[in-house]
Amino acid sequence: MKLRDLGKTVFGLALSAGLLCAAGQACAAESSEPASGDTVNADAVLVSASRVEKELLDVPMSVSVITREQIEKSPARTVGELLQDVPGVQLNRSGGQGINRISIRGEATNRTLILIDGQKISEQKSMDGTPLLIDPAVIERIEVIKGPASVLYGSEAMGGVVNVITKKGGEKPIQGQVGIGFNGATGGFSESLSLFGAMNGWKYRVSGSNTYQHNVRTPEGLAEHSKFEQRSGLAFLSYDFNDHFTVGGSYEQFYSEVMAGTWEEPDFFVDINPWERQKAAVFMEGKNLASWLPRLRFDAFWQQTHKNMHNHVEMAAGPMQMTTDPYADNWARQLGLSLQVDWALGENNYLITGYEFLSDTLDASGYSETHMALRPAPPLWRLTDTYRTNEFQGLMTTHALFAQMETKLPWDFTLTYGVRQTWVNSSMSKANGWRHSIMRKNFGPPPNTTETSGPDDVGSVGSEWDSHPVFNVSLMWQGIENLSLRAGWSQGFRVASLADRHVLTNMGGGTILPNPSLTPEYSNTWELGARYSGHGLNLDAVFFYSHANDYISSERINSNTSRYVNVGKAYTHGMEGSASYDLPYGFTPYVSAAYLRRLYDYGDFQTWNTGTPTWTGRAGLRMRHDISKELEVTGDVYARFASASKYEGRSGTSTRYHAWTTANAALGLNFGDEKQYSVSAEVLNIFNQKYMIAGAIYEPGVHANLKLSMSF
Repeated sequence: MKLRDLGKTVFGLALSAGLLCAAGQACAAESSEPASGDTVNADAVLVSASRVEKELLDVPMSVSVITREQIEKSPARTVGELLQDVPGVQLNRSGGQGINRISIRGEATNRTLILIDGQKISEQKSMDGTPLLIDPAVIERIEVIKGPASVLYGSEAMGGVVNVITKKGGEKPIQGQVGIGFNGATGGFSESLSLFGAMNGWKYRVSGSNTYQHNVRTPEGLAEHSKFEQRSGLAFLSYDFNDHFTVGGSYEQFYSEVMAGTWEEPDFFVDINPWERQKAAVFMEGKNLASWLPRLRFDAFWQQTHKNMHNHVEMAAGPMQMTTDPYADNWARQLGLSLQVDWALGENNYLITGYEFLSDTLDASGYSETHMALRPAPPLWRLTDTYRTNEFQGLMTTHALFAQMETKLPWDFTLTYGVRQTWVNSSMSKANGWRHSIMRKNFGPPPNTTETSGPDDVGSVGSEWDSHPVFNVSLMWQGIENLSLRAGWSQGFRVASLADRHVLTNMGGGTILPNPSLTPEYSNTWELGARYSGHGLNLDAVFFYSHANDYISSERINSNTSRYVNVGKAYTHGMEGSASYDLPYGFTPYVSAAYLRRLYDYGDFQTWNTGTPTWTGRAGLRMRHDISKELEVTGDVYARFASASKYEGRSGTSTRYHAWTTANAALGLNFGDEKQYSVSAEVLNIFNQKYMIAGAIYEPGVHANLKLSMSF
């Protein structure tokens, strides 16, 4: 029996048992958390976005949190789907359902920093930014910092940061959780299993998950080249020597096979097989070691990502037909160290200091075949076969020192200010290429077959240093209970990747040359924000303005060749907000929305059409009702929406995305003596709307998802 067939059988049996149990007597549950994207009680959620664990109400920056309860109840197949309702966040699928990258406040996906347990995932040879290579089943919570956070987290955090915190130990000696879900848009299944616990100072967790998703069904039919498969595993172990000192370690493994394509060009697809990540980490943490030393933490990790990619393109223009098949095998290996020391300087000053080191190695090779046929007039023809190989080796090392002070001022004010100094060495030691061409023809003078071979220009070698300071400052007022007001300024920066500096890129029939002299991109952002949480009302709103300089973009040299240069600027303003209010009888109306306007300025070209919708959001009505002590019913009726958008490129290309609104509904049952059973179902895109989200394929049409979970 195939794995997916076994999954269908197990799911059917489990769902039947759950429904019979619910129909009989039942079983019962604690209050469920809101769905992803809804407002979370700011006084009830602890976050570590400021590198110190605080209640959300006390955090001096724009942060959204996806909690453990939200993740466990969501039928989302990928991390991107968990984040799609966060105000200010836009999901980019890159032409496939399993390739999720994140854009924050309109910034390109390569300007969003992706962290797992505070440690960076690197993608040195990519134009699209870092993917989210982790399964939702192993995630404790997700913290999204919107706006520059480079003082605390370094390069690439110009748009913001997505920090994925994995699950750790439990509270009892032996605990467990099992879940299975079905996605109606793909006919695919997801399964997960975890064992965890705590005893005599030890904490542990072992978990695994699997998902297999077929090609997605859209209002336009089946989207070819959209299937994906993911498998993941996690092991965690820690030991508390006493109340003050803990050591531990973890190991993670993620494996995926992904396909992507376009709706308009069915003869184009990308096959990534595999796309995987491995990580081993250790830590030591001391808490309250002295009155002046509340926290000391050391982390070390080794991480490896591997991507084996095949891109197939077929083109025809008049008498010419061409097929191209490039292959790439990219390895990125990282070694990271960090030390953070927190200082309590009297009653009113809290200082965070730290040092970070990251060694990021790139080892890549590639092979391509191009077959071109030219038939000017039958029976005349010319055939050209071109074979190319390339290999790259590079190393980027980063050292950084950072400090951030929080000072309590009179009249309930809190001042937070910080600085980071970063030193980066980018070095490419190998950039070799070879080209072999064979041309055959049946007209003209002999010879009718010609072969040529020789070195191929694929990039350059060299070494460059970057040194960049960034600063932030914010002022928060909490003079009214349950309310916090804040104003802040922060800087962000991004260092050019090894590929930007040293790797020649061929795209769409054109060539983009690297530039070793690229300087870091940087930005300045100003914010005004407010949070309120009390008496059943939750509000969170922020207004922001950002100015970015020295964007890395391609500048045309001739009709077929461009070069990366620091030429771009961007001016961004907007607002993000969310609100909810608890009504009698368990009803809660809610809304979350974002407004964004963005101007690109490349000197010779300006546009407001950057591909990001002006308005995005979600609004709905949640319900939670206790049928009995042992049975709880939850529901959610909501709409997702986005205004129309258009993307205009410097080359004259443009893409339009139509406005859309989808109607959706969800129903859940929580039951059991300890509320250990959960069944949830949802129907999405009820009216079968046809739309795209920053990608090349249509989103799913009307479909239903089911999820069953059990804790023990």
